[in-house]
Amino acid sequence: MSLDRKQLKAEAKDRLARAKVNPYGFTLVYLIVSAVLGALSFYTSAPRIVESIDQLQIPELSLEIRNSLYISFFSKLPALPSGSAAFIGILVWLVAVLLQAGVVLYHLGVFRGEERPFSTLFEGFGIAGKVIVLALLESIFVFLWSLLFVIPGIIAVYRYRFALYSLCEDPEMRSSDALRRSKQLTRGFKWRLFVLDLSFLGWDLLSGLTGHILDIWLDPYKSQTDMGYYHAIKAIQGGDTPAAE
Repeated sequence: MSLDRKQLKAEAKDRLARAKVNPYGFTLVYLIVSAVLGALSFYTSAPRIVESIDQLQIPELSLEIRNSLYISFFSKLPALPSGSAAFIGILVWLVAVLLQAGVVLYHLGVFRGEERPFSTLFEGFGIAGKVIVLALLESIFVFLWSLLFVIPGIIAVYRYRFALYSLCEDPEMRSSDALRRSKQLTRGFKWRLFVLDLSFLGWDLLSGLTGHILDIWLDPYKSQTDMGYYHAIKAIQGGDTPAAE
């Protein structure tokens, strides 16, 4: 198996077309749930955002921010105590991390030709402890590398790109082992992964112009292409790769 980007993208489209559970419907559900979580997170931080803008002492900017639809809506809601806001913020982050594991599990199933229902989105809760520990470790390592400079931080992001994939593929694996596995897999392939992301830049910009509605189609395409890279690199590195149907 080779890392032919055009071929892997074509194979991703083919797998999505043959998916037994609609990948676009699945993505729509995920995006709706994510939007609700995002709104809840913003609600907890909106007062601090307004306060920070006011401290800049730029009246025009403060007025513009306060009059924005998003800010004005949340400013009408009762402000939460700082302790409650912090608790909700942490809870939202934890749920978002577990939902991302559900997305990976769904796309692993699509790659294998398995039937994965919409409820797969919440299967990450079944391995919540390991997923949360993995996310915490990854965040810490990326942060520490970022302290050296921006570039080492970016490299760290690509180094641990397949950690969640590895954990979801083998839930018996320890979180630290998933990080090490990703480090081994991405050795020598980080640039190729970076180029892959650049190849989606035009689509990302176009999606932004549509208010990210295009993400309903784009996110599954990117996820399956990434899944193809993951398994192709495993094959090149000599790892066991489950065959796609």
